[in-house]
Amino acid sequence: MTYFTHSWLAPKQGLAVFISLLSLLTPGTVSEAAEEVKDNPVIVETSVRPLPGALDKMPMFNSNSPEIVRTSGILLSLLSKEGKKNPDAHLDFPLQGKFRVFTHHINNRIKQQDNKVLFLGLIAYNPDTSPANIRISRATSYVSQPDAPFIKLPPLLSNPKGLIYAGPGDRITNDFLRDEFPTGWPSKINIPAKSYALIYCLPVKVQGLHSQNNGRSTLLELFASKKVQLCEVAEFVKAETTQQELPPALERFVEIAESGELSLERDKLPSAPGAKGPLIYGRVAGCQIGSIWKGVATDGEKNITRLTVPEKNKAISFPIASLLRGTFATGQVQTAPLVARYPDTAYAAHGNYAVEYRLKFPLFNPEKSPVRIHLSLDTPVKTDQTKENLTYFEPPSSRTFYRGTVLVQYLSDKGDTTKDYVHLVETRGEKSADLCSIKMRPKGHRTIQLSLFYPPDATPPQVVTLKSTQAE
Repeated sequence: MTYFTHSWLAPKQGLAVFISLLSLLTPGTVSEAAEEVKDNPVIVETSVRPLPGALDKMPMFNSNSPEIVRTSGILLSLLSKEGKKNPDAHLDFPLQGKFRVFTHHINNRIKQQDNKVLFLGLIAYNPDTSPANIRISRATSYVSQPDAPFIKLPPLLSNPKGLIYAGPGDRITNDFLRDEFPTGWPSKINIPAKSYALIYCLPVKVQGLHSQNNGRSTLLELFASKKVQLCEVAEFVKAETTQQELPPALERFVEIAESGELSLERDKLPSAPGAKGPLIYGRVAGCQIGSIWKGVATDGEKNITRLTVPEKNKAISFPIASLLRGTFATGQVQTAPLVARYPDTAYAAHGNYAVEYRLKFPLFNPEKSPVRIHLSLDTPVKTDQTKENLTYFEPPSSRTFYRGTVLVQYLSDKGDTTKDYVHLVETRGEKSADLCSIKMRPKGHRTIQLSLFYPPDATPPQVVTLKSTQAE
């Protein structure tokens, strides 16, 4: 049985290894009520518009609940309920064709005071009477320690070689943005008729760590030749000091899938749709529809294929990962819907973790004088109250709300094709520095493209801002 230890998971050498280690963090925020209150708001006049485009229909197997895994058991099963000892643990949703897999789970042994290794096993079942196969086109997986520790980084850094990251969610999306495929993964997995196959078996160790707390994030892009049913299973194995622990075999994962229960302990219950009071978004365990958001920003009129830049010293913004009670009064909820979920988990994929954004801004300067356009990705205070301005903090909050790499593509003022990878770290209420700045001639046209995978360690929403100033 194949057991992927993934030697390529050792951390890359670069800037990251020279920066002091911070305490471990967990991705995102699940409660609107938990947000910190500041008394130093700065109101910035900005016209907020809905982000153009929409999510595609590519499914994503999304396993993020329970985030902290305490017991062996089923994390997310799309297997059929038929013949299972605990049918309610299975969501009966087969996948075929292209789809993605995102998982994030933590092994926290602080309460237990032991060194057990958490093994995460993703298995696939072929219900057909003839063989099936799954092709792996892209795959990446890291643990917080030692692969991608949460470290303190400056707000904005050039990241051309992908050596800058903080946390496993940051690093997996960094790989996917560059279309990198680390070695160690098979290109194809064959599944006999009416049988199971192992897609991966990945360890999350705590032995020898400063804190008995470690998390793993994984992102895959797969293609199934026919309908298959996926199931991610957790199994704890006692760590030995004298020898390497033995990973569970496929048969053990299958046994847990067919006879086991949902893994404990469960996360906080989400708020029911339409409920009043504090909003608990909850964590996701289910299958969402939508993995890629494509959009071209225009003036919105029929047959208009350009975006008129704002007047000098004014700005327009577009939400990224907008969600319930966080649309900036645009009414646009970008959250991917769930077609299968457990009753005690999130009702939608709030935050769009690992969702890819491909955005294009075909800019037009209608003025008789040149202007300079500044593009940034910002983290204003979440609101649904107004779309005429955004609120920032000065100084910004201490709580990190975004950490990840984005790709900006454009023609420089000298006419050179520019492809910049930029790593951002932003706190709640922080206005970012420019990702790019371009000069636009009178009646001139320029196009900027922005691409990112929404990092699992982030807290939504953000905005893409285009501001116009006097050209020098």
